[in-house]
Amino acid sequence: MRDLFQSSQEVNTVYKTNDLSVFNQIVGNRPPNPQHIRRLVGSIKENGVLQNPIIVNEKMDVIDGQHRLMAAKKSFSSIFYIVVKGYSLNEVQVLNINQKNWTKKDFMEGYADMGVEPYLKLRNFTRRNTAFNITDCIAMCSNKATSSGSDVNGKYRGDVVMKMKEVFEEGTWVGRDFEEAQESANKLMMLKRFYSGYKRSTFVSTMLGLFQNENFDFTEFLGKLKLQKIEDCISVAQYKLLIEDIYNYRRREKVSLRY
Repeated sequence: MRDLFQSSQEVNTVYKTNDLSVFNQIVGNRPPNPQHIRRLVGSIKENGVLQNPIIVNEKMDVIDGQHRLMAAKKSFSSIFYIVVKGYSLNEVQVLNINQKNWTKKDFMEGYADMGVEPYLKLRNFTRRNTAFNITDCIAMCSNKATSSGSDVNGKYRGDVVMKMKEVFEEGTWVGRDFEEAQESANKLMMLKRFYSGYKRSTFVSTMLGLFQNENFDFTEFLGKLKLQKIEDCISVAQYKLLIEDIYNYRRREKVSLRY
């Protein structure tokens, strides 16, 4: 054991303080989870403050441990912390990616709070269209199908395919036509009275693809739904086949919507 300590190097000093006002929440960090804070408050009341230090930079911005800090404030307790100079929002995101804690919504909120315009527009879009999940909202604002469709969660730039998840989490996602995205959302909402599964991701992906198909007339499709019924399908291909049959019902000139 003595040899082990001799071969180790002390890197950061652990401090303890009762003055929790010295810490700052870093701009762009994900919104705190109230339920997680309540759990931590209960743990502090039951077990006391454990030596699990939060990480701050030289400005006392919290890099990791904002939930522990908020729980400590609610419990009127002290907290342990270490200072790592030079850390910023980038390290916050890297830590959370590695811990698999951040969701697409967390990244959207963080970049929106920083004033990144596409993420601000996306946040406004999600607040107007609460029926749809964040992934489908991103797809609509990118004006392309979701991961369950043919685009395979990708974003095309010539011959280069960049995964939407990576681009979105890096803060470089730009979206496309947000007005067109709202038109797509409005059309999907119009289908609600005909099909309860209108917000299923596979169906959303199918419809986003059809909205881009020059052979597809949405108004005509609505008329056909008064005579035919949409049923749940397990894939985009099955939905397209079903919708093609509905679209061509009593139609002299059949139209292919699958290609």
